Amino acid sequence: MLRLLADKPLNRITVTELTELADVNRVTFYAHYHDVYDMFDQLRLDLIEMYTGMTYRHTQEMCNGDYRPFIREVYMSLDGREQLLSLLSTPSGGNLYADIIDAISKVCTETVAPQIILGITGGRAIGNDGAAATDDASGTDETTTDQMTVDPTMVDPTMAKTISDYQFGYIAGGVVNMLKDWFRRGRRESIELMVGMTSNLISHSGPEVYRENLQLLGETTETAGTH
Repeated sequence: MLRLLADKPLNRITVTELTELADVNRVTFYAHYHDVYDMFDQLRLDLIEMYTGMTYRHTQEMCNGDYRPFIREVYMSLDGREQLLSLLSTPSGGNLYADIIDAISKVCTETVAPQIILGITGGRAIGNDGAAATDDASGTDETTTDQMTVDPTMVDPTMAKTISDYQFGYIAGGVVNMLKDWFRRGRRESIELMVGMTSNLISHSGPEVYRENLQLLGETTETAGTH
């Protein structure tokens, strides 16, 4: 399929072409896939799973504001994998890039964001009703509100989730779009150069910016409550 996708869009690929190219019969094909679109969807899911697992492996580093190891693996994962590169370079590649962005952003929102929140609220999580909820694992139960950079009682949990979606969507989009542009330019730059440039750009959207956004949210909520 990857070879055919390099020459034509998905909707013009037939099962006959696939079976002849792969030297298998149609019975074998239909034993694994419903149709051409089902086969492509499996390729898409495999790609998403790869980047999802990659993001999970680097969550702790990203919690500390270090995105470089994750970014390096993103670039390295495609080094020498010409078939995967050809898939991303097809007309269907635009949707695949969007899928990768969504997958990375989702993992970061679910795993990285809560840890960053604990780090900038003195170890206190945002409760479901907006009240502070003590996190026993944080070891910072005695931290007072005065010592916190951001008071969790002033942050609406739904809006905090929205901030996470925006921030990590921005980060994931930045990484993937740098990768996409690298492909478009023919991968002339070295992986280390791309890792360095991407990391430098993304570093400006780390925990400190998340703290500022939460603080801004708290101030906005407080102001709205006075009217």
